[in-house]
Order: sequence, then C-alpha cells, then structure tokens
Amino acid sequence: MAGIETYVRRIVPELLALRPNTRFSLFVSRPGAAALADEPWVADVDVVTHPLLGVRYLTALSEMTLLGRLAAVRRLDVLNSVALTGPLGGPFAHVVTVGDMTWKIDPSSVNRVTGLIWRTSVPAIARRSDRVLTYSEAAKRDIVTLLGIAAERVDAVPLGPGAGEAPEPVPEPEVRSGLDIGAGRIVLAVSGKRPNKNLARLVEAMVQVTRRHPDAVLVLPGAPTRHEDELRSLADRLGVRGSIRFLGFVSAGELEGLYRAAECFVFPSLHEGFGLPVLEAMRRGVPVACSRASSIPEVAGDAALYFDPHDAGDIARRVDELLDDRRLAARLAEAGRSRQALFSWRRTAELTLASFERAWAERYGRRA
Repeated sequence: MAGIETYVRRIVPELLALRPNTRFSLFVSRPGAAALADEPWVADVDVVTHPLLGVRYLTALSEMTLLGRLAAVRRLDVLNSVALTGPLGGPFAHVVTVGDMTWKIDPSSVNRVTGLIWRTSVPAIARRSDRVLTYSEAAKRDIVTLLGIAAERVDAVPLGPGAGEAPEPVPEPEVRSGLDIGAGRIVLAVSGKRPNKNLARLVEAMVQVTRRHPDAVLVLPGAPTRHEDELRSLADRLGVRGSIRFLGFVSAGELEGLYRAAECFVFPSLHEGFGLPVLEAMRRGVPVACSRASSIPEVAGDAALYFDPHDAGDIARRVDELLDDRRLAARLAEAGRSRQALFSWRRTAELTLASFERAWAERYGRRA
C-alpha cells in the first residue's frame, strides 16, 4: 500500500524498541502477512489475519465490523486503525489515522467507489474514535475543518525519512539504456499518477524547460493509471512527448539508479498529508523544487525551491534554475540532507505512543 506500507514497516520496530514489554498485534490481510514475513521484527508481534480482511471493496466494511470483534477477543487496550477506516466502537481505546483529506478536497484523487465509501464512513469513524492521528499541521487543519473534529482531539505526528536502507543502485548507463531514457539531463518526479499530484502542470512546464534545455527529460516512474493516458495525450498535444518517459513499476535498484542520475527532483502536488517523496529525494542528495501548498513546506523547510503549483511557468522557472545553477543545486542538495536528518521514525514512534496513551487515559477517565 505504498506510503502506508512503508509506515508500518518502519514504525513497528521502533514501537517494539520503545515498549519491549508491551504486546503488539498486527491485523492484516493474508497477502499482507505474507509480505511482512521476512521482516526481522515479525516474530516479536502477533500477526492476526482473516479471510475477509483486506478484500477489495470490503475493506472498510470488515474494519468497521470484523476488526472490532477481533480486537475485542484479543483484549486490546488500544487499537490504531492506520488507514482511515476502523470500528465504530469497542471495548478498547480507538485511534484512527487520517493521513490527509485529499479524498474529500479532490474527489478525483480516488476511484468513485472508494470515494463514496470514505465519504460515507470516515466522518463517523473519526468522530467516534478517542483520538485522530495525522501527519502534519496542514492535514490537522483540514480534518478539523472538514470533519468537524475538535483540534485538541487530533495529534499531528510527522513521519520519518522514507524507507530503510537504500538498495544497491543499478549503474547509470544500465538505467538509461534499460529504461530508454537516453543521455539527457534527468528531471525526476516520483509520484502517484493521479490528478491531485498535479503532474499535468509539470508536463506543461516541460514546454518551457525544453526551450532552454533541449536535452532535458522528465522521468515519471510508477504504476500506470487512467490519468497517465490523459498525461500522455497532453504531452502529445504540447509537442513534448519525446522529452517525457512514462515508466511503469521500476525495481528498487532502478529507482535508486534514477535518483543517482537525476539532476533535480520535482514535486508539484496540490494536496498532501505529509510529502514523503520530498524527504526520499533529500536523503539521496537530489536538489528539490516543490509546491508551496498543503503540508509540503512543513517537510521541505528552507531546503527546497518553491513554486506556485497552479502556474506551469513558475514550475518551469524553478526547474531551469536547478539545471542552470549547479552551485545552487549543490547548496540545496546539502541543505536537503540536513533537513531530512531532522525527521526520524523513532520520534514518530514516540509521538504515536503518546497519542495512544492519551486515548487510553481519556477512555479510562470516561469509564471511571
């Protein structure tokens, strides 16, 4: 599950280290259990699965009903639902994680069925939970405004800097030939291919970028979507199709090779709960240009060039700056390394545990 999967893989070992005498259970689908089987910490948690957990289009229903019963049988003190939906109640303190409100702000960001399910269920689940977790102050403001939840019930807990140890990168010549990128200067954008990620404006910006830098190539790895077809059509109409590579899934080594070869990283998203790709790029020393929108400035701080995400010309100017001014690019690369070091999964785990403890204290206080 992309970012949520990274979150689970990284935060669980930190929770175990901080609370070695606490029993932790993970409720996952059967494929999820298989995916986590090789994690070094998996023997230290109880992995609980059920045939109905994680079934497509039944996930919300199973989490609202079955999950509560499974948690009650295991006599949990606190249940954290990490992906929007969860039980409406139960004999435990409930913390639901609402990472962002993009699905509400921009319905096109999710498919119609998922959007309908979330709009129907998430407000009630969040309002009946003991606490709500999210990843940024910007997301917290959206939750308070759009779900009508009191600010004091929402805990904003920033994430750590992405995945774990970086894999061995595929050498640049192999990456370029294997992915048909050619010898041009790489402008990298690692992002879901959905409308809220604003890649259409980046495609438009490439018209101006390629005027100044004819060899520049925008590289877009990631799962194909219907929106990608729209992006391809847009690139054809604008005459920049030859300067854009729409890649599908790439291996971890290939992605690492792309980071090594990239001259800059661009993140034009309109709505984010956090903005983990920005930290991923900064970890690797790639200079970043990104949106001045939503939670992204909370993540990037003063270690990036900002642009108006609604203005393709402004995006192009920032990309041009990074391609033209290598001293600026080097300074931002160093600033990015320092910036991402401020974020840690240990700190995420500490603040998450504090939220759990508040939820339990509030639930216990109501019972008393």
